[in-house]
Amino acid sequence: MFRDDDYGGQDVKVSLEISFMEAVQGCTKTITFQAPVNCRACGGSRVPPGTRPETCWPCRGSGMIFMQTGPFRLQTTCSRCGGFGQTVKSLCKLCKGQKVVRGTKSVKLDVMAGVDDNETIKVYRSGGGDPDTRQPGDLYVTIKVREDPVFFRDKANIYVDAVLRITQAILGGTIQVPTLTGDVVLKVKPGQKVVLQGKGIKTRSNSFYGDQFVHFSVTIPANLSRRQRNLIEEFAKEERGDDENNEAAAGAS
Repeated sequence: MFRDDDYGGQDVKVSLEISFMEAVQGCTKTITFQAPVNCRACGGSRVPPGTRPETCWPCRGSGMIFMQTGPFRLQTTCSRCGGFGQTVKSLCKLCKGQKVVRGTKSVKLDVMAGVDDNETIKVYRSGGGDPDTRQPGDLYVTIKVREDPVFFRDKANIYVDAVLRITQAILGGTIQVPTLTGDVVLKVKPGQKVVLQGKGIKTRSNSFYGDQFVHFSVTIPANLSRRQRNLIEEFAKEERGDDENNEAAAGAS
């Protein structure tokens, strides 16, 4: 994924942390990072301001020299100029002749809706500077999505937990459930599994929306009134009676 040749500036890799909803809806962020930038003192000439480099005479400015070895003609880097094609009497004090220095860059990044955790975005020509080719390297931004207290994501689908009272779990009823676009009121039936189709995350590849799965858990009251306890005990007696009748019927058959 990263360039392995010497053309252009250095590629830079950074990470960006965003919230769950920013990943779902998309956002614009300004990223500030350290990278090689063109030397502001010499402008990439390698020499102090007011002076000029001289053309290297052994290689005639090409940076390469040719050597004849028997029938073979070999090309090698010029030892006098180090391949630069120019020689200098003194180097720029800021960049020490490297043409670039470590500096701060800021890049505005448009994060598309639906980006997932650990996904990498490539920003062309926004990496390290290169005064020779005038072609900066690329910037690779790895997205880190913070966990959300309500929603859990699995690709395009999302999952939420909803709490039912014990009476709602037994008799059914209505309950308010959060979605990415706001709360909705659901009518639940005993033992029902709820899937909200199209309430998940929009995929970038085919504009398809995932689904939202609602997982119900039942809350048990810690403190019961005397009447509530009596009703539950009465219900338990009936359950035991039903179990005994079923066992007797099974034995008779």
